[in-house]
Parts: sequence; C-alpha cells; structure tokens
Amino acid sequence: MSQQSYRHELIVAMTVPLAISLVEGGVIGVLAKKAFGVTPLQFAVIMAAPTAANLTSFVWARLGRARSKVRSIVVLQAVMLCLIAAIALLPMDTPGGLILTMLVVTTRCLLAGVVTLRSTVWRHNYARKHRAQVTGRLTLVTSLVFTVAPLVAYTALDRDPAAFRIVYPAAALLATIGVVAFSRVRVRRERELLRYERNPDARPLPHGAAGPIYEYAPNAGVPSALTVLRRDRHFRSYMFFQFILGGAAIMGETVVVYIVAELTHDRPFDYLTSIALTTAIPMLLATLALPRWARYLDRVHIASYRATHAGMLTVIFLITWLGVSQGSLWIIAVARILIGISRAGGMLAWNLGHNDFADRRLVALYMGIHVTLTGVRGVIFPFLGILLLNGWDAASLEWLGISIPPFGGIGADVLLLCEIPCLISLFGFHMLARSTAAPRKP
Repeated sequence: MSQQSYRHELIVAMTVPLAISLVEGGVIGVLAKKAFGVTPLQFAVIMAAPTAANLTSFVWARLGRARSKVRSIVVLQAVMLCLIAAIALLPMDTPGGLILTMLVVTTRCLLAGVVTLRSTVWRHNYARKHRAQVTGRLTLVTSLVFTVAPLVAYTALDRDPAAFRIVYPAAALLATIGVVAFSRVRVRRERELLRYERNPDARPLPHGAAGPIYEYAPNAGVPSALTVLRRDRHFRSYMFFQFILGGAAIMGETVVVYIVAELTHDRPFDYLTSIALTTAIPMLLATLALPRWARYLDRVHIASYRATHAGMLTVIFLITWLGVSQGSLWIIAVARILIGISRAGGMLAWNLGHNDFADRRLVALYMGIHVTLTGVRGVIFPFLGILLLNGWDAASLEWLGISIPPFGGIGADVLLLCEIPCLISLFGFHMLARSTAAPRKP
C-alpha cells in the first residue's frame, strides 16, 4: 500500500508543482511588478502571502477533521488550479493587478490546507523508518520542478509578456494529472482514523514520532499555546530569536525581489534573469545543500544550528546590500547562491527545530505555535520592508486625530537594517545553546 501511494505521489511531485511554482513569491512577484504594475502595497501582499497563509493551518485542520483526507486535498488542489489558470484572464492594468493579488492570496491559503492535511496522509501511509526517505525523495523532485518550471515558463514571457495567458493555464492543465493521481491514494487504516477524529474526547497519544499540526485535537486538554510559552522559557527564547531572524529574512527577500525586478527592467532576457536570481538559483542551491545541513542538524542542538544560520544571513545581507548599491547583478547573484545554501538550512530547522524542546505528547502544539508565529511575521515584515524601501506620502488619520508626515524611504539601506535582527538572534542563539537547561530531546 505504501509503494502504491508513493507511485501516485511521485506523479503529483512531478506535475502539481508546475503550477504552484508559478505563484511562488519570487516568481509571481516579478510578473506582478513587470506586467501588471502593481502598487508597492499590492507587491508586499503578494510576497507576504506564502508565510501569512500559515495562519490558516489551524482552520484547515479543524475543517479536515472527520473527513476523508484524500478527497479534501483533491478538492483544495482542484480549486487552487482553477485560480492559477484564471490568472490568464486578467487585464494587464490596475484592476488586473488588484485581482491578481487576491488570487495569489487565496491560492496560498488553499495550498496551506493541502500541506496541513497531506502531513496526515504521509504519517499514516509511510512507516517511521522509511518516512524521511520517501518525503525526502518527493521533496527533491518537487524542488527540481520548482527550479526548472519558472525558468522555462518565463523564457516565453521574454518574447511576449502576454504569453502568461498561455503559460498559466498550460501549467494548471498539466498539474491536473497529479490531482487525478492523488485521488487514487488510499490512507492506511482511514476508518479507524475517522472514528478517532469523531470522538470529542480524543487525546494526543504519548508515543510515536513528531506529528503535524493536524493531529492536535483542540479538546485534548493539553497546555495552550500561551501556557507553553509562559512555562517553557527556553522555547520562548527560541521563538523570540527565530521570530526576528525569520522576520529579517522575509523583509530582505521582499526587498530583493522588488529591486531585482526594477534592475532588470529593459535588459535583455529581463524575465529570465529575474526568475533566475529570485527563485531558480536559490532553489537549486537549497536542493544541493540540504544533505549537508541535515548531517549538521543531527549533531547539534537547534540553538547552535540557528546561530550558524543567523551568522550566514548576516554575511548574505551585507553582500546583497553591496550588490544593490552598486547595481551589480553579478554581486547579487553571489548573494543569491549563498541565500540558497542558507535556505536549505532554514527549511530543515523550520520543520524540525521545535523537536529539541517539545515533549513528544506536545510536539504538534509546539509546531502549531511555530507555524502561527511564522504567519504573524509574514503579515508584518513584507510590508515593513516595502515601506522602508519606498517610504510613504503624508496621510491624515482623522479618526485617530493624528497625521503621518511623509517619509522618503531609505532605499537599499533597508538591507543593512536587516543586519540588526540577524546579529541579535546570532548572539541570542549562542546564549541559548550554552544553556545546560535546554537539552536535546530524544
């Protein structure tokens, strides 16, 4: 049954990401800026969507309880592909930019539902000793598609920007092959699972490996998120430093994508160059660097691991600032290579870091806290980055009785500003790693 499920999911990994990759922030942000001329605020919304959508995970978890996981995922995927295909119908003007922003936000929320429910399918269909290998292979295939698909698609846009009217529906159509394949997946012992979910007194089981958010039952009688943060001071510190480090990364990425879209304007192969810098190069390097980061994480506590990650981001932002200040795409390319290597470490830490603090019975709750805070910083930092980059006009908030003076922005220096939270988190993680009261959980 696991082999059959894996065969179907391999088809999914090769097809569905063809469409999803085209609404990644670094990809759709380039199209929105170049073809639709979206406002800085709309651009910030588009860049915020992938992380902010994490806030909907608990909603999808609740909606998915006592329902067939595969059927629910198929419905979400089908609606998501329809929205991606609908991008082809948008006019290349101001209203079109607004509708594009709304479509991207809705699509990312639906994708958050797919990821939330799919984790349950993976946990039930793949044994613990094989799960990492299976998901690793699927992730590898997905990453390769995410690297290649936008490059191929946006090469067509260099010839004619209106080619997105063909590219997006074509990608969505090919992705339906994966949706059909996933509909054939069967969840092991699903009847027993659904019976458990229908029980209002269900409790998390105290054994087994780390679980996804979905497996946390709201009526389980375990400590609430606020209680966990109040009682577990080491995890609270970890979440604080991770919040500001992740916030700096999101803010910097938003600014870089916006600036790259402007620097490549009117250059040869401007769409292809933009996608290579914003998405393809980082994704490729992240795929290649993942095994080395995994071996490192196996040896050290997550606090030490994050300290290394923070130090690397500090250097990356300095190089990126230098490249942007000089208007050099080559220096920016070096920084994007490094950000790809760094992103591989971030991907692992995001999924596994909380395990070094959580009791096994509370792993899902700890992960839920992490995901929620990720969504919160996704709501805040992209907008902060764009406001600091471009500034704002004078505004009067009569209902508050105040007026806001105009601000011209600090331009590329916002990347230097990102150094501050990186350095704070670097020292914070080092201090946390030295604490003997934060042992690594088995």
